[in-house]
Amino acid sequence: MALLRMAATALAVAVMGGAAAVALATPASAATTTICKNQAVPAGYVIIAEGSSISCPYSFPNTWTITTPSTTSTTVMCKVSSVPTGFVVVAEGSSISCPYSFPNTWTIQKPPTSTSSVMCKVSSVPTGFVITAEGSSISCPYSFPNTWTIRTPATSGTTVVCSVSPIPSGYVVVGTGSSISCPYSFPNTKTIQRL
Repeated sequence: MALLRMAATALAVAVMGGAAAVALATPASAATTTICKNQAVPAGYVIIAEGSSISCPYSFPNTWTITTPSTTSTTVMCKVSSVPTGFVVVAEGSSISCPYSFPNTWTIQKPPTSTSSVMCKVSSVPTGFVITAEGSSISCPYSFPNTWTIRTPATSGTTVVCSVSPIPSGYVVVGTGSSISCPYSFPNTKTIQRL
């Protein structure tokens, strides 16, 4: 009986130790790691899969696989995760690794600052970027038009943006105009320049 009790204690310690190893993963430990679902997702990470572990509490599935999104290419994340600041959604999709009904993933990227890029309207325009056109893509959710073309404004001279665009800090509107690339009735553009 004493031997059985010692074995049970050893097993409990091993399981608790495993749970601690899973639950205490931090951004400094690895770019991709697995945490128990009862833990908060660390800042800067996104969920890329769910899973199960006897080391974590609650019923299966009870773990998240998390990663830091790429800053140079795209990352597919589960929709259950928040889109990190500075990243935009470029497509939605489906994965059996993620929870909930299809489509259940976002493909995200950090938009380039040197060229224009297209993002789904479902995500926010990052700080410092402007909207220069709207469009349509079957990769993005909702009815057409469902995309924005974004870029960083010129640091010298002027930039024409859609009227719906945010105006970055340090820029002022110096004129208005019209473009079939932008939504709503004319005039539907603003010309901005840096102070």
